[in-house]
Amino acid sequence: NASQNTTHSISAYRISTMPTLAEIIVLGIMPFLYGAATRLPFIYFVIHLNGHFELSWGYIGLCVAAYQGSRVITSALAVYYPRVSHFMGTAIGLAGYTLVFFSNKDLLAPFVAGTAIVGFSETMSSMQKYAKHMYKSTPDPKRGRLMLKYQYASVMIGVVFAFSVGGFVYQYHKINGVALFGIIIESLSMLALLVNFYLIKGEITEEEDEDEESVKENDAVNHNNEGGVILEQDAQSSPSNRSSDRTSRLSSFGLLLHAANTEYSTAEKDEIAATWLNWMLCVSFGIEALTIGYNLSIGPIFLQDEFKRDTGMVGILFAVGAASGSFAAISITCTEMGKNAFKKIAASPFDVVVAFLGIAIGVSVAAVPNFGVHVLGLVLLMCKWVE
Repeated sequence: NASQNTTHSISAYRISTMPTLAEIIVLGIMPFLYGAATRLPFIYFVIHLNGHFELSWGYIGLCVAAYQGSRVITSALAVYYPRVSHFMGTAIGLAGYTLVFFSNKDLLAPFVAGTAIVGFSETMSSMQKYAKHMYKSTPDPKRGRLMLKYQYASVMIGVVFAFSVGGFVYQYHKINGVALFGIIIESLSMLALLVNFYLIKGEITEEEDEDEESVKENDAVNHNNEGGVILEQDAQSSPSNRSSDRTSRLSSFGLLLHAANTEYSTAEKDEIAATWLNWMLCVSFGIEALTIGYNLSIGPIFLQDEFKRDTGMVGILFAVGAASGSFAAISITCTEMGKNAFKKIAASPFDVVVAFLGIAIGVSVAAVPNFGVHVLGLVLLMCKWVE
């Protein structure tokens, strides 16, 4: 019976062939292709709207917003239907690049529509769930978190690839070139996804086995020891005691958040409870996303117009910035030496404040109309990935 219970409590994510093949796909191939597919439009979208179609900045902003909005839809759907979201997003992204490739290049509507729906390729949430289910039954919870970091490192390698190659493809082959490049990337993504589906047995959903709850609670405590923001006493205390203690401390604004937490409680099911501190972090990440999205959107055309750089050089500069940020993030989060060094600078949760400070400095420096200073700002801006 004990053996059967142990077998039952293992994750629903199972591999029917070699586990290493699934790890390569989930941690390496799919994140790499996702990073390339979703970052490629940043190189050509605004530049083409401004240079070829001569749109005003107001309309360009709406076009970029449509692309970013598409990314939100698949991310939200992945909470409950990760595999459906992943397949749908990849298929729509492939259709988007295909529409851009085959449509009349002088027509605005198919170009904007095609590029906007490429945003549905935002499938990182699904891939993170695959990885979590793959490693959640391992004895050491740290291994699963480390694999998630490696997975995101693969994303950033894909970003560097898209930036460095995409700029030259657009420079020499214009919109047909980048559209074909995108079709190839999305087709490989679909192939990797189908192979991954073949390897998976069982559904991947938000539902967890009851036997795994203790593992998740211990993981929340261990996350605090590694520099997370969840307090150990919160993880150990009951939801009712935690609610009572928090209510006595919060202001009227905090009570409003507390009411929201009570109505949509996640403390008993999820690894991270909806505490007021985590609400603040979510808002902070949202503000940070404004700065990153703004600079990634206008950065390429700023380099082109202000410093007269071609798109090939623009892509290389963005690739250098992404590579620098990725190297810093991997060194700090994936190596003991990097972790210990960063803890000496700022212990959790102030390490997040340091990352935000780096982004703020990067944005300010990048606004300086000097080429060397601007490039330095781009590199500093990639402190985003240290988060």
